Amino acid sequence: MFQTLRVRINNMARWESSSVKMLGGVEVALGVTLLIPLIIALLYGEDAAIFVYPIPILLVFGVFQYTFFKSGDALRPASGMMMMSVAWAIAFLVSSVPFYLYGFSFIDSLFEGVSGFTTTGASVMADADLPHSILFWRSFTQWAGGLAVVLIFLFLIPMMGIGGKAFVNSEFAGSDTYNFSMRIKSAARNFVSIYVLLSIVEIVLLMVSGAEHFEAVTMTFSTISTGGFMSAGQSMADYSFAAQVIVLAFMFLGGTNFYLHYRALNKREFSAYRKSQEFIWTVVWFLTATVIILAMVLIAAEDLFAVNVGAAAWETLFTVVSMGTTTGYAVADPSVWPLAAYVVMWMVMLFGSMSGSTSGGIKIYRLLILRSYIANGVYKMFHPRSVRDVRMDGHSVGGDTVVSAMVVIMMFILAVITSMIFLLVSEPGISISESIGLSISAISNTGINTGDIALQELNGASKIFLSFMMWVGRLEVVMALLLFTRTLWRDLLSDMRAGLHNMKGKKN
Repeated sequence: MFQTLRVRINNMARWESSSVKMLGGVEVALGVTLLIPLIIALLYGEDAAIFVYPIPILLVFGVFQYTFFKSGDALRPASGMMMMSVAWAIAFLVSSVPFYLYGFSFIDSLFEGVSGFTTTGASVMADADLPHSILFWRSFTQWAGGLAVVLIFLFLIPMMGIGGKAFVNSEFAGSDTYNFSMRIKSAARNFVSIYVLLSIVEIVLLMVSGAEHFEAVTMTFSTISTGGFMSAGQSMADYSFAAQVIVLAFMFLGGTNFYLHYRALNKREFSAYRKSQEFIWTVVWFLTATVIILAMVLIAAEDLFAVNVGAAAWETLFTVVSMGTTTGYAVADPSVWPLAAYVVMWMVMLFGSMSGSTSGGIKIYRLLILRSYIANGVYKMFHPRSVRDVRMDGHSVGGDTVVSAMVVIMMFILAVITSMIFLLVSEPGISISESIGLSISAISNTGINTGDIALQELNGASKIFLSFMMWVGRLEVVMALLLFTRTLWRDLLSDMRAGLHNMKGKKN
């Protein structure tokens, strides 16, 4: 029956455009997802109209686009990148509509929408009196955004052809994916299944630990996506130690390369984790950062004997994993830590976790490539005739991948500097440390505020700029900035002319 229906839908298509068809699918998916918070609102006796209004528009336009447009050849890089940008823009606007209809300003609503779908978790809202449906939608946008990241890097980008394939090889260089030959649709289904499975397991475990059903669901949405939104007026410090351990474990799983999860769960290759150079170094880095920050906290303590070292160690470890996976949960107040500890925290946030995960930041594998490249350069200074390749997990890394890693690292640093300068200008009363913290928090999609200034206190220009930087960081800076190059727009116009020419040729 479904096969017959699919054939009939395909026969209805009159125009050829993979981009328009995919955008139609995105609009339909967003329209359907709005039904979930609508049901939540009805169950809690809240205003469901704020979720109803966008649904007919999304479904009508989405169904039309998906039905009357058919897929053409593989997406060219320029057309594919523009399609992804438009998809992100639609998701941001749709996610902000319920917030706006609830009563928040347009800028605040857009900030929340961007923060949600980019899995940043920064919020300008006062959580105390928000209805359940709004809290659910806010967390669900993060879960959907984390899933979108997986699909983008595993399904959409490879459809661009050669450019997309090269980018994916770079993104997954640290995961031993060189022999990864599954069909891309099958790969997407497997990764989505793992994402959903991990979410279900965490919900069950949190309920067993004592969390209420609603809190367990919303917390899971924000954990596996490494987003960080919490229920109203709460923090992780309000939950039991068991719940904190569960959240820490699933933050780390969300920040782990999903291809490693695939090998472990689908192929029973549990040794994939210990064989992954990036996985091992991520664990080492998190533990090292924990020890360094803990030592700084203990040294700065006025009365060392009054400090509960065990509690301080746990709070530090949780904070490091939370920031390293760019989740942003907290069980302690890091504002009381010394400034030197802040510097280490900023590094943890900026470096991020593993490639192929829902976390943001530079990613550890790029730093490993940089380390190997520098080590080879130093070695060749003493042995000029030697030939040494940059290697990851026993495989040689191509020159294009090395260059890509260098460019992304440099662009992240440049983006942080640019953001810091903008905030110092737009917010005259902000300190340099606060501007650095907000910049890294936005660029790395961490969302935690490490300064005294509240996000609600920022002016409209700063909120819009930080929203833009969240999106830039989510697309790892380079892909976002390519949209502002003359080359991309020239290629895009060329793709449009070629598409129109093909359509005329088929009519004739």
